[in-house]
Amino acid sequence: MTSTVGRRELAARVALLDVMDPEIPTAQVVEMGMIHAIHDQDGEIVVEIIPTFSGCPAIAVIADDVRAALGGAGLAPVRVVLRGDLPWSTDSITEIGRRQVAEHGLVPPQRGRLRVQEISCPQCQQRQVTLVSSFGATPCRAIARCNSCGEPLELFKPIGSPG
Repeated sequence: MTSTVGRRELAARVALLDVMDPEIPTAQVVEMGMIHAIHDQDGEIVVEIIPTFSGCPAIAVIADDVRAALGGAGLAPVRVVLRGDLPWSTDSITEIGRRQVAEHGLVPPQRGRLRVQEISCPQCQQRQVTLVSSFGATPCRAIARCNSCGEPLELFKPIGSPG
């Protein structure tokens, strides 16, 4: 038999599936690996979030969306804790999250280091990609171009594995 605490934590996890990354609106923050922990602490749901990078401008929106989703699910009060002391990694993105990133038009991050010669163009599927800039619209993205079809590509850069 599941305890009341367990049911509330499970209900919170389900409710958080509706919270999308504001910068990648096809990707759920749960699948992006940003939810570190969910606790029911003295009747308050505590959600620990790991930002994808220090100073991420979307983190305030994500925290507000987490509060709104849990409040809307009848799980208030809610406290969001930002865990800047824990490193986030692109290895934390689930396979579902990688598909969600691709649905947004971003090339999902590779495991390990960025190797453009191993990237397939999402338009023509060819591996003739050239890195144009290591810096994209956000610190976690890079810009490339497919030499086969000419399509500009925005890549999600791999960010180190935790521990």
